[in-house]
Amino acid sequence: MKDSRLFEILYLLMERRSVTAGELAQRLEVSERTVYRDIDALSAAGIPVFAQRGQGGGIRLMEQFVLDRALLSQAQQDEILFALQAILATGGGTEEDTLARLTALFRREGADWLEVDFTDWGSAPAERENFALVKGAILGHRPLSFTYYSSAGKRSRRTAEPARLVFKGGCWYLSAFCRQRQDWRIFRLVRMEDLTVEAGTCPPRRPPERLESPLPEGYRGVDLRLRFAPSAAWRVRDYFHPSQITPGPEGCLLVRCTFPEDNWLLSFLLSFGGQLEVLAPDYWRGLLAAEAKKTAAVYET
Repeated sequence: MKDSRLFEILYLLMERRSVTAGELAQRLEVSERTVYRDIDALSAAGIPVFAQRGQGGGIRLMEQFVLDRALLSQAQQDEILFALQAILATGGGTEEDTLARLTALFRREGADWLEVDFTDWGSAPAERENFALVKGAILGHRPLSFTYYSSAGKRSRRTAEPARLVFKGGCWYLSAFCRQRQDWRIFRLVRMEDLTVEAGTCPPRRPPERLESPLPEGYRGVDLRLRFAPSAAWRVRDYFHPSQITPGPEGCLLVRCTFPEDNWLLSFLLSFGGQLEVLAPDYWRGLLAAEAKKTAAVYET
């Protein structure tokens, strides 16, 4: 408790440079005599703190304390503050107090000059809660249990040993050792439900260097040739790599790509509506035409 109080005094002095013993006593809920004993303890530890009596006096730190004792360059300090801001921007962090204290420690002003937001538009509170639970489990080496929905919609209950949070392709993923599969798996946080932190601890495991999702059973890819209208250019460049895109006549865009052949691909292609024509293979032209007729029938009735 005393160590925490000493750090609190040091933090306040770095933030405000001068404070009275009465203010510290009220803030820390101790007597002024205790405050002066704490000041003596800080001084004995080599912290250049002193008390100045009279009007305008108070307990102070020597002006150059932070600069004289800093072990990090200004650029390194900025990198630390930026990293904390980025973690807070995920919505799962709880480091506001740490950021405030380090900002005071480094004597920075305007530390909120940058905003980084990794969350989707309309991101649900559940995703933020999942992030906080997963982060805590990783740091505490605790196993997680959760219900998971695969990209094909298959529901399963998993227990996993979490190792690493990864932000990739605009989404947060968990790299973890799945006890059911006895192998490493990746889980998208937004597809995790009923997340609970289990009792006990996990053995130390080193996760794979690269985040790769194993191909599902029965996986089959399809090579597509697509033609997009000029009005779809902004979406095309969001979803496809430049090497897959070739300019076509009258401003259209021609795309060659390979996708898993599943229901997601059908819904993805249909989302472009009349802006897309499938050039090959022929049976996929038929699939989209049949699905479009079903949609039209709904509105005709």
